[in-house]
Amino acid sequence: MSQGADEPDSSMESGFNRVQRILDDMGDSLDVGEVPMEILNNDAVYEEELDRIFGQTWVYIGHESEVPEPGDYRQRTIGEDPFIFVRDEDGEFRVLFNSCRHRGANVCRAEKGNTSHFRCPYHGWTYDNSGDLVGVPQKSAGFDHLDADDHGLHQAPHVDDYKGLVFACIAPEAPPLEEHLGGATWFLDMYFDLIDMEVIGDPHRWEVENDWKTPTENFYGDNYHIPMGHKSAIEAGVGSDTATGEKESELYGIADCDGHAFSFYQIESDEPSYWGHPPEVVETFNHDALTEEQHEVARKSGVTLGTMFPNLSFIFLGGRDDPEKESVGTFLLRKWEPRGAGKMEVVNWIFAPKHASDEYKERAYEVGMSSFSPAGNFEVDDVGIWYGIDDAAGSVFARKNDVHTKFTMGSGDNAAATVVDDWVGPGTAYREGGMTDENQLDFYRTWYETMTDNGGT
Repeated sequence: MSQGADEPDSSMESGFNRVQRILDDMGDSLDVGEVPMEILNNDAVYEEELDRIFGQTWVYIGHESEVPEPGDYRQRTIGEDPFIFVRDEDGEFRVLFNSCRHRGANVCRAEKGNTSHFRCPYHGWTYDNSGDLVGVPQKSAGFDHLDADDHGLHQAPHVDDYKGLVFACIAPEAPPLEEHLGGATWFLDMYFDLIDMEVIGDPHRWEVENDWKTPTENFYGDNYHIPMGHKSAIEAGVGSDTATGEKESELYGIADCDGHAFSFYQIESDEPSYWGHPPEVVETFNHDALTEEQHEVARKSGVTLGTMFPNLSFIFLGGRDDPEKESVGTFLLRKWEPRGAGKMEVVNWIFAPKHASDEYKERAYEVGMSSFSPAGNFEVDDVGIWYGIDDAAGSVFARKNDVHTKFTMGSGDNAAATVVDDWVGPGTAYREGGMTDENQLDFYRTWYETMTDNGGT
């Protein structure tokens, strides 16, 4: 796939032509399990992603437990666009565009709080927490012509929640949220129907010199990196019981799930696993909320992870931060926020069962912090490895020599990963799920389809 001498110099291309060239290449390369490396650090591709992906799809905003009371709010972003996630006086979730209708200044500058109104610091225009314009200084003298009903804050046209997870879509037309989630709801039910979850503390946020697609693809199902990438943490006896070898498990990779993907470490034992939660916590679960098949998968689960397209990942593990301490179940949601070509902001929420004791929630928080946080054992492993990918992706060499990354693991005649014919859930399940790239290819196929959808242009 190298560039021929008679082909045009790509460095002279316009942004649009460069994106089109890359997408044309990707349409062919995906068929052979390869992805153009240039997409991981390309300004023109990034700008199109903001429009075609984050401007067209449902994006996670936050959990209902973050805004439990009327007037509670949090600042959030969709792509790079600023929004206010608020529960209004009627208890409805709103996703308000954080920009005054007068001159465009931010009307909310605090990260979180509780308020009945947002007042613009520039000229004092005031909006209630449903976004309606309720105050204009000197209105009768200067704005007697203004119809306040037509000048409320702009809002995301589509806001919906699934089991307490609030999503928004900023495109005028959008499919229903559950249609977007598709088969992912089968898996989300296992966490948010079975267990009444709540966010513990504030989400952690930090910026990383990586493209948002790298961790998203990783959480789609790159279990192949664990023995090498997390060797030091595993040898220290921290992390999940399955990774440290304390409990034997079988890994299943779930691909072809309506654009989303998951991985399950299933522990075959008479003793229930439930991600490391002890019996007194398991007793608080809503066991009747699941089907028999879902419940059996949950019962055997030691670790699960996955991603809902475009950029919401999770990991649920039974693990520890100290080899001398008991294992504890910890659930983390992670959003990979785009912040420029080759740059992202990580937003990390730690959850715990709502009806567990305060002591147990504190332990779950400690394990979450020690595993996946700015200084978490597994986080620093991953980020330390990912550094450099974007330097290579944005290089002149990669552009001129048509460099591709490879996703062909498990495609040979004697591959260890095999399809599970009697898998009980949606998607295609692979036994030995750490030995196939099908999950990661699913992400790039969905990315490509979304980028080339005429509705996103």
